[in-house]
Amino acid sequence: MSVEYRHHQSFFMLKKSYLIAVFLFCFCLVHGQNRSSRGGNVTVFSDQEAFYLYINGIQYNERPTKQIRVERMKDHSYDIQVDFVGREKSTLLKRGISMVNEEGSFLDLTYLANASRSNRTRSLTLYALFPAEEDMPDSRTANVFIYGRPKQMIEGEFDPGSGGDDYYGEQMTNAEFNAFLKTIDQAGFDNDKLKIAGMTAPQVAFSVNQIREVLKKFSWDEGKIAFAKMAYSNCPEKRNYMTLTDQLAFGDSKNKLMDFIKNQPVDRDYLERMTEVELNDLIKAMRQNGFDDDKLKVLGTVSGKVAFPVASIKRILKELSWDQGKLSAAQKLYPNCIDKRNYATLLEEFTFLDYKDKFTAFVRNQK
Repeated sequence: MSVEYRHHQSFFMLKKSYLIAVFLFCFCLVHGQNRSSRGGNVTVFSDQEAFYLYINGIQYNERPTKQIRVERMKDHSYDIQVDFVGREKSTLLKRGISMVNEEGSFLDLTYLANASRSNRTRSLTLYALFPAEEDMPDSRTANVFIYGRPKQMIEGEFDPGSGGDDYYGEQMTNAEFNAFLKTIDQAGFDNDKLKIAGMTAPQVAFSVNQIREVLKKFSWDEGKIAFAKMAYSNCPEKRNYMTLTDQLAFGDSKNKLMDFIKNQPVDRDYLERMTEVELNDLIKAMRQNGFDDDKLKVLGTVSGKVAFPVASIKRILKELSWDQGKLSAAQKLYPNCIDKRNYATLLEEFTFLDYKDKFTAFVRNQK
């Protein structure tokens, strides 16, 4: 057997193994998509005192309650906090609550928030657990929320097939996502990695953090931008998409991605309020740029797609160095402000009288 023949035979076997691995991954992904994509659910109830519920630091109920339920939890680990409002105020915190079992199927969890003062024991205890795809418990006695929509309680019956809950594909379990990353790693060049990703992206709703991990597998900005564009339409966290610019090496590449995001249509019938965590991410992304023009480009990726309160707009204006940039931001954010009655309070963020007058004239001319 010649050396040349053995070389071609080895190359053929390697290529065959690579194609088999890709085929098996895609088969497992399609098979896994037969599972429920609605995510996990958590119910927390108290036997005595009313409370506020926080998930990953975000408060969900505006009024204290003794029973609350949050549905469509598609991440795999959450920190849940209960703040009691009784005379002896206290806090219960449980970190790293998993919403999937060992097989990767979503769960429906119920926790008892014990507020007993008689024995001085307060605890957040798992009360019930069963697969989420089975019949859901009667939640009409609980305040029900959709994960990612804090302080937007569902009124009446919720139809998961109706509009307003725009998840665009299946979400991968941790095991599936790790297998996906491993498959990408087996491809040596960015073009090959992009082909593998292109088979999967139309079928999967990648979170922003998952997209960030995929981008790290590419060597060059061109491949990263191409995958970011592929994954955008199915991502349920589009308003955080601008944070992916931290994975790009060159300013021109960052601008290309921000221009792409800015030009995408708003795909919801209504705008969601930006949470504190998301606002912090936005401000962090703005701070990665030194000039006001660049900061405004980052802001432009979300300004038309998210609802802002005046308090958040004030924080954004403080990140801009000059009155011209502040005025531009205030004008961009006005249409989606949820408390326009307080917009005049932003006047104090301007230094020069000329821009104070321009801001005042702008607000007065709005209908």
